[in-house]
Amino acid sequence: MSRSIPIRVLSKRDVESLLTPDEILETVEQTFRALGEGSIFHPVKEPIWLDEEKHNMLIAMPAYLRQDGVVGMKWINLFEKQQPGLPSSYGNILVLNHPENGQPYAIMEATSITTCRTAGGHGVVAAKYLARKDSKVIAMIGCGEEAKAGVRSFLTTFPQAEELRVCDIRAEAMAEMERLFGDRIRVVACPDAKDAVASAHIVLLVTTSRKPIVRFDWLKKGAFVAGLYQFYDLDPACSRRADKWVLGSKDTDKHQIVLNPLMAEHHLSMDDVYADLGEIVAGKVPGRTSDDEIIVYTHMGMGALDVAVGDLAYRRAEARNVGTIIDLS
Repeated sequence: MSRSIPIRVLSKRDVESLLTPDEILETVEQTFRALGEGSIFHPVKEPIWLDEEKHNMLIAMPAYLRQDGVVGMKWINLFEKQQPGLPSSYGNILVLNHPENGQPYAIMEATSITTCRTAGGHGVVAAKYLARKDSKVIAMIGCGEEAKAGVRSFLTTFPQAEELRVCDIRAEAMAEMERLFGDRIRVVACPDAKDAVASAHIVLLVTTSRKPIVRFDWLKKGAFVAGLYQFYDLDPACSRRADKWVLGSKDTDKHQIVLNPLMAEHHLSMDDVYADLGEIVAGKVPGRTSDDEIIVYTHMGMGALDVAVGDLAYRRAEARNVGTIIDLS
């Protein structure tokens, strides 16, 4: 006789209805603290390249959050050369399993989780520890869905911010940022990236560009810059010339950023890394220690963030009976 295998399935709409920016920020910060305390296991993610030119890939991102007894995996696609009509990353899923017996109990749409835990998650948590506390000007390079999530969280974490400078190759995307956030902060459209970052205290890059868009020489003294696509769209010289270069996770970013064969010509080195965000959030290493420091933060994401946010969505869904129950038996 087969045993029942009940699984709660959550759609994109379900996930988005269950998560708030404040809860996401708290969950992401707690996950980095757990990383710094050594209670997270997340193997290095290796891409499955689907073309010889290495434009398109699939990645498995498993993680075990020991302190919470939560284990799972995000299965994500990243297509630089995507078919017409599809975003570069879409249709991703997250699976959660019971650590005591390995049985799956939740499957959910994960593109929405990636969106909210990236710019609006670890990008903002990094800024909380590494940006000047009196930061008033934010530059957002790229105005897609992740950028929108980032702005929502930044406006909560940095309520003193007075100006949002937005830059995108699409004029309509910059106009939408004005429409969405113009009643909360002054929004300035900057078709030129140099103009966008020149006066910014906080710079967030949220693009899919494979060429640097922001140069180190454009940054003002005391700036914090977050490269969420590592050094594909951010000047690799930042790793050496900034006062501090912080990784999200030394365990995974060493391989995904520093030793990435696609970055070989830039000669990135772990010797230039000041710390990772886990060490800083856990209080093992200080973050910003001077208002004049230029601090750069790069991270390629880690499955632990997706699993932690996915667990939050699952717990909210259980409490509210959201989603669909299927039986795999």
